[in-house]
Amino acid sequence: MSGYEVYGALGSPYSLKVRAAMRAKRLRHSWTGMTGEERAVVMPNVKAQVIPVIRRPDGSWTNDSTPFLLSIEHEGRALVPQDPALRFVCLLLEDMADEWFMKAMFHYRWFYEADQEWCANWLMYDSMPNAGREKVEQNAAVIRARQISRMALVGCTPETAPLIEASWKRSCLALQEMALGPARYLFGDRASLADLAFYGQLKVMSYDPTPMAWQREAVPYLYRWLDHADDASGAGGDWMDRNTALASPAITQLLAQAGDTYLPFLLANAKAIEAEAETFSLSIEGGRYEQGVFKYQVKCLAGLREEWQRLDETTRAGLARIIGPGADILG
Repeated sequence: MSGYEVYGALGSPYSLKVRAAMRAKRLRHSWTGMTGEERAVVMPNVKAQVIPVIRRPDGSWTNDSTPFLLSIEHEGRALVPQDPALRFVCLLLEDMADEWFMKAMFHYRWFYEADQEWCANWLMYDSMPNAGREKVEQNAAVIRARQISRMALVGCTPETAPLIEASWKRSCLALQEMALGPARYLFGDRASLADLAFYGQLKVMSYDPTPMAWQREAVPYLYRWLDHADDASGAGGDWMDRNTALASPAITQLLAQAGDTYLPFLLANAKAIEAEAETFSLSIEGGRYEQGVFKYQVKCLAGLREEWQRLDETTRAGLARIIGPGADILG
């Protein structure tokens, strides 16, 4: 082997995130959109049955997108700014995209009937492209029912639907500020880990009927930006300086949302797990949100707190002014 092997799916936001990251880093790699037969061979190599799955050049396997990409940050072009403040912001926003922004992807995909049918058929076709229409659609009905049954577990219910949609649109409007310049990406003229995390979620939603229609009408330049982020291998450029980046509308708006929505969400989950509860709820984005607890998100909060403590007091104070009261959760 002389490069990385990435096994994923075109309907998986984390698969597209990793593929775009490998392109942006200019690392030698191959991409395989797995069929059912390939999954049977690839998935036994990893403990957690989630995609994408990556085979390293040394023959070892891994599949959690964030730890994997951070582990190869020293290879190829960096995806995380070196400035300590911007590094923290990048990691916080990447985490928010992966763990909160994704709620909208799951909600839109399985809440509306047109999206349910489109997405289920699309996902199953990718998994079994040679099976014929009848078999694809039979299996699509199964995955559609299974995914709909999981919606409440991840907080996607009729009660939380307005909140999730409003929160997603808020983020998209902030991201369009970035798409319109003066820089091409959140932290300058080169793609960051945070850019690619948002890209992965938005790219699959750019095909799903309901969110696609809204994006094209309300944030058309962000919609077009997705193709710029898809392959940034040829895009050069530098990171912004700290003051310029932290003053940009996209960064300030997204950090404010992290402070009043994402960090309280992580804290409520952590407190619920500590209390041995099965669910938790909190008021965010103008509504009441509830979901089942997730141990992985406790790890996310711990990681952000660790990164926060690495910053000097002056840097923390400056970021806290932008994040708002929610920054206390990091302390």
